[in-house]
Amino acid sequence: MRGCHVKPGPRLAALALAALLAGAAGPAGAQPAPEAGAAGSGPAAPLPARPDDLVAYVTAALRDHDLPAFERLVNWSGMRAQRRRLTLYQIRSGFGRPIKRAALEPMPEDGLAEATARGTLKANMPVTERLRVVFDEPPVEGDAAPTSIFLIGRENGTYRIALLVPTGPPRGK
Repeated sequence: MRGCHVKPGPRLAALALAALLAGAAGPAGAQPAPEAGAAGSGPAAPLPARPDDLVAYVTAALRDHDLPAFERLVNWSGMRAQRRRLTLYQIRSGFGRPIKRAALEPMPEDGLAEATARGTLKANMPVTERLRVVFDEPPVEGDAAPTSIFLIGRENGTYRIALLVPTGPPRGK
């Protein structure tokens, strides 16, 4: 999926964008993450608990096309199958792309304001940070290199990727 680029800028790329584009979903479609191996490690490897480990985990998974590693890292609570497929498609769009840098940064207080302003979406866990992955590619628009931003929270002492999920059932239900 080399031709698929995520627009640069302050947008919540990759996962947040997938949540916005996929439409309404509800808890009925929530699926647990499969117990696959972590990036470059055995089947029962723990999820990253330190910032450097998270950056290494995600960059290795992108470099190695390791979808099972992302499936373990993402908090799938509140996700329906269609949105899950779209989210995984968005993640795969970063596979094999050269990474210029990746860093964990604090989540601005108003970081989700635009995405949650209508009251129809919310994060499926508290978001405290974001992981910015900047690809070493020519800019798609303006001066900024293509970038993916992952919403990050902590659960049971480990880092997880948070998603935007609907606040209620799909319309008409």
